[in-house]
Amino acid sequence: MENPALLCRGIRWPASPGSPRLALDDAEHRGHDAALDPGTRLGFTVLPGRWCLGHQLIQDRTHRTLVPCPDQALVATGTQCTACEAADQSRAMHDFHRSGRASPGLRDYLDQPHWLYVATFATGTTKIGTAAGPSKWRRLAEQGAISARYVAWCPDGASVRILEDLVTGRLGLTQQVRANSKVRGLLESHDTSARIDALNATSADSVRSLLAGLGPGILAGSRVVEETWKAPDAGRELLEGFDAQALQPYPASLAEAAHGFEVAAVSGQVLGVRLGGQPEIFVANGALLKGRKLALGDYVTDSPPVQGALF
Repeated sequence: MENPALLCRGIRWPASPGSPRLALDDAEHRGHDAALDPGTRLGFTVLPGRWCLGHQLIQDRTHRTLVPCPDQALVATGTQCTACEAADQSRAMHDFHRSGRASPGLRDYLDQPHWLYVATFATGTTKIGTAAGPSKWRRLAEQGAISARYVAWCPDGASVRILEDLVTGRLGLTQQVRANSKVRGLLESHDTSARIDALNATSADSVRSLLAGLGPGILAGSRVVEETWKAPDAGRELLEGFDAQALQPYPASLAEAAHGFEVAAVSGQVLGVRLGGQPEIFVANGALLKGRKLALGDYVTDSPPVQGALF
């Protein structure tokens, strides 16, 4: 019997430091997550099309319900169909500090401490971002930062987003870094993780200085903090390869066809894999799997010639 098609929801990280998993659901919405520990073999074929991932209903700060797409709709862009996007109660959190509109459950979620952080990626790009208390570590793990620091504790989700917008306006720090650029940075940047950490430290100091000069009316109970985020152990071999400028591009797109490899490391939604028993680490954009349907199996990706080995 053929393996069932499993809907991929992307790479899922735990709330506290630990190993990520590839989130997979069957047709009855039961989870069949695949481990992504170093040394794990993973093989699958990608079915044509990309599917809506449904929407979230928020009961309170600790309880959410994921509602599968009732139409099992195909999507051309993003991860949601029009109907699920409109029904998703989590989307309002990004504009709540301006609109004041939120469901009761989302209001409870936002009415808890949040953290303002500064994260720097392999490209050298630095972003400002926010995380609710329970997602403090995971939020940065999901993003695949090389280095990050927390710069402020805030009493709620509205005050932290006001500060986030203020930092963007005053210092020009972006609030979004695309998945493709994170992959390109690992492969093309000539920086090292030490230099990126130094960049991050400088940016964090600039943000703290800005916040320290704000009046209590703007801070609204927030306070400046100095705390460094600890990167996941799961990404260690990617960082080592990045520092040695030894990482190789994965030879195919994970959005189609069949693939099989050994997981070596994970950073955010980026996979570092080994092919054919070779020592090199190949970098693949795992974000491309989100919304795809996979059939697990004994597939193998052929290892291409490695540039460094040709000379």
